[in-house]
Amino acid sequence: MEEMDRYVTELSTAVWEQTLGLPLQPVETAPHHDGDPTVEGHIHITGEWTGTLVFQCSRVAAQRAAHLMFGEQEDLSTRRDVQDAVGELTNMIGGNIKSLMSADGCFLSLPTVIEGSNYSVQMKGTRVVSRQAFQSDAEPIVVTLL
Repeated sequence: MEEMDRYVTELSTAVWEQTLGLPLQPVETAPHHDGDPTVEGHIHITGEWTGTLVFQCSRVAAQRAAHLMFGEQEDLSTRRDVQDAVGELTNMIGGNIKSLMSADGCFLSLPTVIEGSNYSVQMKGTRVVSRQAFQSDAEPIVVTLL
């Protein structure tokens, strides 16, 4: 488990920093306030290893990511831009995790993006393999491998 935590931390940090040019700092627990809107990407890995990667961030962090990825003004990013940015970050982190599990024996789904506040998602039959909390510009980000 400790080794997987290290991989998730290293891969998440590398994808975030190389794609967006922003620092991503691991934290003990990401601050989250109930009711604050979040954007969450899910991507499924199937094959020799089966699991799901969940990338969750604040709406503000998602807007910043869309701005940096697509070159639009942060406050003018559309919902689609925000969801596309989170989907792409989820896809990149998930693809790197997939290659750790098995280069040829696993497949990656398309990402699903959920946006809102006070929602609940349940994935039956899963357990948490790794949950890593981060901050970027004081905005919370959590990456969970199920």
